[in-house]
Amino acid sequence: MLYSEIKERENRFITALKIAFPLLLLVGIFFHAFSLFSHTSTNFFLLISLIPIYVYYTVYLIYHGFQTTLIDPITKTFTRNEILLKIKKIKNSKDIVTLLHVNNLNDINERYGIANGDIILRTLMTELEVFLEEHHYKNTPIGRYSNDSFLLIFNTSLQELKHFLILFSKRIQKNGIHNIEVKLSLSFLEAQHDSDVNNIIEHLFILIEKEQPDKEMLPHVQLNAFKKSLKGVLKNDGILFKYQPSLHVKEQKKSFIEVLTRIDTKEYGVFPKQHLQHIINRMGLECALDEHIMASLLEHIKPFSYESFSLSIEISPVTLRNSKFQRYLLKLFKEKELNPHQFILEITEQKSYEEMQRFKEIIESYKEAGFKIALGNFGGNNCGFEYLKYLPIDLIKFDIEFTKKIEDVKYQKLLKSYIDLAKTLQVQTMVKFVDKESTLKLIKACEPDFIQGFCISKPKTIGELK
Repeated sequence: MLYSEIKERENRFITALKIAFPLLLLVGIFFHAFSLFSHTSTNFFLLISLIPIYVYYTVYLIYHGFQTTLIDPITKTFTRNEILLKIKKIKNSKDIVTLLHVNNLNDINERYGIANGDIILRTLMTELEVFLEEHHYKNTPIGRYSNDSFLLIFNTSLQELKHFLILFSKRIQKNGIHNIEVKLSLSFLEAQHDSDVNNIIEHLFILIEKEQPDKEMLPHVQLNAFKKSLKGVLKNDGILFKYQPSLHVKEQKKSFIEVLTRIDTKEYGVFPKQHLQHIINRMGLECALDEHIMASLLEHIKPFSYESFSLSIEISPVTLRNSKFQRYLLKLFKEKELNPHQFILEITEQKSYEEMQRFKEIIESYKEAGFKIALGNFGGNNCGFEYLKYLPIDLIKFDIEFTKKIEDVKYQKLLKSYIDLAKTLQVQTMVKFVDKESTLKLIKACEPDFIQGFCISKPKTIGELK
């Protein structure tokens, strides 16, 4: 039985006592009423009125008991409110809050049905409870935070906790549950990391979503303070740019420049925009930051004559689909008297946008204004192929994996095939991160339109670019 179920039983037992004790008192009053009180109609009416009062009291307690249940009806773990309350009450600085995320729950629900998905979650929590008891972690608070996420509270060392929970995760992923594959992710954070429990939870999700460099950075800063620092970026123009030229292979000249965006947080240093994207998204600053970046970029390049170059900058696809951003961007270019034809807006998205026809219309409206559209990290773990099928794309930038593994004949053939396919679709191609002469030779043999990397040029400031 889960610790949460034990606490729920205790809670219901207390409610039962609250119902039973007044009942016994009421029965006692009725038995001794005639010896204790005079036989008047008023006293009789008062005694009878105790019955509906008690009935109302009982119904209220039962209703209140259902409304204040401690456990989730599906998994029998604590509810979100209850587990958050327990985290708020933590006083031991050594306590660790852990987030367990079921990565493929949506796939399970779609493939096997929601009822089977519920059974998987219930079984997972039961197996987790047994595993914890085997490792002498009895009565561990476990709560369901969202559909596929659970919070746990431990009083142990972080190193030991990571070790045995990763063992549990690997065991589940290896054996599955009821012959169904279950994929888990874990993140850990000290309860005293932040005074705001919402920031702790948000940070745990970021640690799961983010890549390794940010996992090393984020635990050493308070998310609340980091958010304030990011907001300061918008006020104080904390946007830095580097410009990396690329080689046009056929023309043998550097006519393509990629804009590399950095965010200067002052207190915590300078970070690539991609490293902070998840925090920015959760703060609701995605569109505002992209607007600020575009305004700052146009101001930076204003003195620079770039008519013979194409400038590529990465924009969030969510921002790109925002009609407010589109109006802002067109107005900005009109005010600055700049030509959008030299600008390429690069997008990368993990999962494809469901309303593809609407997205196509949005992309077409940008192209009508003069902008070109590029797909980043093409051929990686994203929806690049889906977008290439349905959207009017001008350029694809291949994922770094193709450059890293270009000495593998299989990757050479794949890259050459993709480039040939793109040519038939009249889509230009770019291979990035080419840092060695041997790699450059193999890449050139695949005949992409553009090559970028330290072999071609290192990132430059606007002054160096001039």
